[in-house]
Amino acid sequence: MTRPLKQGLKLVWFATGKDDFLIDTSRATVAMLKKHGFEVAFKESAGAHTWTNWREYLNEFAPLLFR
Repeated sequence: MTRPLKQGLKLVWFATGKDDFLIDTSRATVAMLKKHGFEVAFKESAGAHTWTNWREYLNEFAPLLFR
């Protein structure tokens, strides 16, 4: 028996800088997931693909893992 992908999924979280080379890919992925009924948390921040953004994202994302 196969399980639906959404079963047991508690969090889908994306964060991408507005100047990041992956911003269009992130937006398209989030749109596709939402189209298929997934609840997606998506944050666009200033900046690009930088360590500063990664640190901020980790600080925001990590506590969500332990709810």
